[in-house]
Amino acid sequence: MPYIGRYSASARGLYVATGFNKWGMTSSMAAAGVLTGLITKGESPYEALFSPSRSAFRPQLALNSVEAAISLLTPTTPRCPHMGCALKWNSQEHTWDCPCHGSRFTEQGGLIEGPATGDLK
Repeated sequence: MPYIGRYSASARGLYVATGFNKWGMTSSMAAAGVLTGLITKGESPYEALFSPSRSAFRPQLALNSVEAAISLLTPTTPRCPHMGCALKWNSQEHTWDCPCHGSRFTEQGGLIEGPATGDLK
């Protein structure tokens, strides 16, 4: 989730829009809407959602972090070539899925989608 809004309460007139990751095209449009509202009206209905000062700690974030750590430490194959996470077999779609960053591979190891940039070895 990107950070969009007032840089800080003490820095009046300074705004930030960052953390788009691979969703820059859509997040930039959201940023334009939020920042336009903040600058012209002094508020935006999405201000709290994207606020740079919001707390980054959320229960789901903690759960995702634990699952990613377990996946990195699980001695199993195959592993994702992106960051080395243990892949999980998706019996519904017959794919190998990376629980850490979302890469997906065919049953034979061919890359379906990234952030991995190559097939399984």
